[in-house]
Amino acid sequence: MCSNKLSPDDIRQWHEDGIVCLRGVFDQGWMDILETGFENACRNPSALAKDYAKDGKGSFLTDHGMYRRVEELHNFIFESPVAELAAGLMGADTVNLIDDHLLLKEPGTDNPTYWHQDQPYFNFAGEDFVSLWIPIDPVDENNGTMRFVKGSHLWGKQFHPVRIGLGEVVEEAEDFDGLAPDIDGHQGRYDVLSWSLSPGDCFAFHGKMLHAAFANSTVHKRRRAYSLRLTGDDIVWHLNSYAPTETKLPNLVQGGPITCDEYPKIWP
Repeated sequence: MCSNKLSPDDIRQWHEDGIVCLRGVFDQGWMDILETGFENACRNPSALAKDYAKDGKGSFLTDHGMYRRVEELHNFIFESPVAELAAGLMGADTVNLIDDHLLLKEPGTDNPTYWHQDQPYFNFAGEDFVSLWIPIDPVDENNGTMRFVKGSHLWGKQFHPVRIGLGEVVEEAEDFDGLAPDIDGHQGRYDVLSWSLSPGDCFAFHGKMLHAAFANSTVHKRRRAYSLRLTGDDIVWHLNSYAPTETKLPNLVQGGPITCDEYPKIWP
């Protein structure tokens, strides 16, 4: 299937480049619902919430699993075009929700988001894994838009997880294929893509895509973003030693299907 919000070129870019910038896929009504839910989630953080800000400079707040306690975010996931977009990009018959992720960088936050892939942080194997990164505020390189290494999802590698706001290696995680390469130290070797976004736009990128984000060096511009991890037909359960969003492991079989209460099917 193909969403009417997607062109054939959008789908090609997601498969070939690993990243597509989608413009105007969420209308103002959905953005109002998302903003209300985001602010409610910030006022009611979970045990998974972290603030990575260095030395009290600004705030880089993250949290997970908000849709389970915030009605607006639940409605956004289950009723907005989110699932249709994911199914169209992956060519998937079914889509499961893996994670929802709150990402707030207040003005004056020095922390970048360090280079990483999303998929090594979760207990899954396969290729049908898409992350949607949806900004609530206008974003550019001054307040924290994202950066992507074009085609890195096709390298056949999964890199060792780091703490995304600090760059520290997660010792308890598997080595996978070692640390991610030093992208910033050798920029001439890589095709790094980045865009400015407006509310209603989103990034859609593959779970094995190397990505990062700028710090928020502004004095007045917030950077609120909501990220969703969604999977398609070929994803199976694959237990890793480190899955930071897991509070209770579901009773799933290694190599088997993943649909359960923790990973609900949201499409069709």
